[in-house]
Amino acid sequence: MIRRWWRSGTALALALAAAAAALLLAASPPTRPLWVAHLACLELSLAVVLAALLALALTVRAEGGRAWITRIASVAALVVGLLPALALVPLYRARHAPLALLAYVPGRPAPRASRIDVVLDPARPDLTADVFAPDGAGPHPFVVVVHGGSWRGGDKGEMRHVSAALARAGLVVLDVRYRLAPAHPFPAAVTDVKCLLGRAREHARDLGLAPDRGALLGRSAGGEVALVAAYSAGDTRLPPACAVEDRAVGAVVGLYAPTDLAWGYDAPVRPDVVQGPRSLELYLGGPPSAVAEAYRLASPVSWVDRPLPRTLLIHGTGDRLVSVEHERRLARALRSAGRAVDVLELPLVEHGFDAHAGGLADQLARDVIVRFLTEGQGALSAR
Repeated sequence: MIRRWWRSGTALALALAAAAAALLLAASPPTRPLWVAHLACLELSLAVVLAALLALALTVRAEGGRAWITRIASVAALVVGLLPALALVPLYRARHAPLALLAYVPGRPAPRASRIDVVLDPARPDLTADVFAPDGAGPHPFVVVVHGGSWRGGDKGEMRHVSAALARAGLVVLDVRYRLAPAHPFPAAVTDVKCLLGRAREHARDLGLAPDRGALLGRSAGGEVALVAAYSAGDTRLPPACAVEDRAVGAVVGLYAPTDLAWGYDAPVRPDVVQGPRSLELYLGGPPSAVAEAYRLASPVSWVDRPLPRTLLIHGTGDRLVSVEHERRLARALRSAGRAVDVLELPLVEHGFDAHAGGLADQLARDVIVRFLTEGQGALSAR
């Protein structure tokens, strides 16, 4: 009798926990802490499925109201928990991407950079970089990684598993630090990234990189910075923050990046858990009505009328911080202008999905990024 009650109680607890996680997974959270919990449940949706299956297994041949409550809650959690994985299956097939289920399990230590806090410009010791070096003497193609953080926070060192994967694929990765708003509003971040890009090219021999085969990659706010830095190469309105040549890169990758800032100011995602318009005001110096030119120059969609590097845009359709419409607006503008763009839209996937190293969306996006930056001989040669 005690064993039966323990079994049914355990099953009910698992089912209710799975159902609560599934509810949070599907919800539109009104606060930042709840959004973080929502992201965690979404990224660990297979754990929700596993808990639901275990609860169902414990109710085999069980009878009574408790068993039926367990089954109903478990089936609901099972259906909701499976949806994110099932939604990605067609993309895995279309992109011929591998999936390692063992890598999905969290808890592995993050890879370490080959060199940490490298100063590329002695006059700017605040602009440091972590370097992930591939095997071999080189010279290798390279990519400058720009972190996110609503232009006000964040730092280099995020998503190191992606940087390590790029290094294993043969690229030198420079994960950089740049100045932040509001103390350093636009265009400081963009000009800092251009400075670091130019200094990296000057230190090509020491870093083992090929100066003419570079790319930029940015996440969230860093995606905006990377896209504008790449698209505005050579434009005197956004010069590098140090005395370097402002040369084009061969490719740029933007992950869940804001691309049309005036539109984003007027149409923030609701509920707005990151105070999007306020972040834009601090970054750009005010609302669009006061600093329209800053919004225009800081919007990647404004730069499509000039020669541009190949672009890869990655965005989740479930993004509740930066609407997927940002990616779509830029992709439409690039295609209308005849520019080369590849788009990976991840159904149901949230902002910052690649924080879960080995997550289903992370594995797919990582494979697509590596192929985009390495496919073909001279893939990163500046256009």
